[in-house]
Amino acid sequence: MRKVCDGMLLFLLLAVLVTGCCSRKHILAGAPVAGATAASVALLPSANRSMEYLSCNMKMSASVGDEGTSAKGKLRVRQGKGIQLSATAMGLMEAACLEFLPHTVKFIYKIDKIYAEAPYSGIHFMSRTGTDYNILEAVILNSMFSPDGVPFKKALKGMDIADEGECITVTTSNECSTVYRFFIDKDNGNLIRSEGRYADGGSVVCSYSEFAEHDGVPFPRAIEISFYSNGMSASLVLRLGSPKSDEFKFSSRRVSGVYEKVSFDGILESIGNIE
Repeated sequence: MRKVCDGMLLFLLLAVLVTGCCSRKHILAGAPVAGATAASVALLPSANRSMEYLSCNMKMSASVGDEGTSAKGKLRVRQGKGIQLSATAMGLMEAACLEFLPHTVKFIYKIDKIYAEAPYSGIHFMSRTGTDYNILEAVILNSMFSPDGVPFKKALKGMDIADEGECITVTTSNECSTVYRFFIDKDNGNLIRSEGRYADGGSVVCSYSEFAEHDGVPFPRAIEISFYSNGMSASLVLRLGSPKSDEFKFSSRRVSGVYEKVSFDGILESIGNIE
């Protein structure tokens, strides 16, 4: 496959590496956490996040090693249906779109007329870490999650909950030996950081910041994701503009017959080899 290194492709494919977190600036004041217990954690917004629709404009920046780029685009989430991240060229037309659907991941790159589509088990990074749609949706929606598909509140009783000074931490793992930790600010109950530590030494850290009220509870306006694996480091920053919960029709993008199908792993390999 030809080498792919355009900026639009760079930041959208970085989103395939997501498993979620955020920093601590401008945190909206909320209710303090009443102790490091399953009962108190179960009451927090991040344990009760229910957003059937989410849509907003975004500013995105990404880097892989010494290569970096930025762009504007849109984020759309229909809970249980799919997540769309799209990038625009010169702010006028859609140049690329990445979709996380309940059973498949789809990427359409209009500039080079290529696309990739595969189940989560068919993408090496996701299969080896046990990442699926439910985890990715939770990450985007600033929610804690159970990595094995059990409803979070039911699984919470079996998770390790600890008071670590400024934060309450919740720790869990999945059958792929990926260990997840959630960091909750004790002063306001906001989920400010999530970490995934993989069996092969790789990791992803997601930080949430700039919380503002959305649907009556705090929601982050900035998401920063840092990824490290096999000597490669990458980061992705999403800045959300005025999220909305208005109803919309969610439809997966159609692929024209003139587009060439490529593999996700091949594209990710190309990004990792950018000079």
